Amino acid sequence: MGAGSNDKRIIIYDANSIIYYCFLHEEKIKGRTVTIRVMEFTNKIQNLTEEFINEGFIIETLSCVMKEIYDKGIAKIVDEFCEDFRTMDLIGLPGARISNQIKLRLARKTEEKIKRLQSKAWFNVVDYVPSEKEIERVRSFYESLSGTPKMIEHMRRKRTREPYPSEVDMSLLVYSKEREAPIVTNDSDLTDFKSELEREGLCYGIIADP
Repeated sequence: MGAGSNDKRIIIYDANSIIYYCFLHEEKIKGRTVTIRVMEFTNKIQNLTEEFINEGFIIETLSCVMKEIYDKGIAKIVDEFCEDFRTMDLIGLPGARISNQIKLRLARKTEEKIKRLQSKAWFNVVDYVPSEKEIERVRSFYESLSGTPKMIEHMRRKRTREPYPSEVDMSLLVYSKEREAPIVTNDSDLTDFKSELEREGLCYGIIADP
């Protein structure tokens, strides 16, 4: 679904989209200045966000999404990125390691960028609590797929015992439907079932793998 299809000019970001957008830094490692970013996602979400802004869209997220970002811990997110075996190859320093000091600095920089993002005129954090009825409708949809090959494979890859996503993700789906605005996400809980969720009217739309 293209951005231009939404006449209310609202786009919804999930936690990953916000983190990827803000995780873009320069650091000196082994005497070289390198760009730190999630290679496969940061460039895409940076370009997509610029496109949305230029077209006059407002980007929204939910307060529960921001809470999720801070509850998980930006330091943990940074640590996961730095420990990924592909990271040093991707930034051109194979075999090197990112020190704890740099990890802490990356976490602080990312947190500062996320805080600055909230002051942008084109970015809104919305307090929103969906009805239990709507949440149950989404949960029931996922549960109805239990036992299907697609859900079995999804749960195996996610290493989860529950077929339905987090309360935050379900809230995003309900908000998308109510706001008539698509969600930008690479979360497989949503993207794996994009066509089904849209067909069942459980969200307005999903822009997958930004």
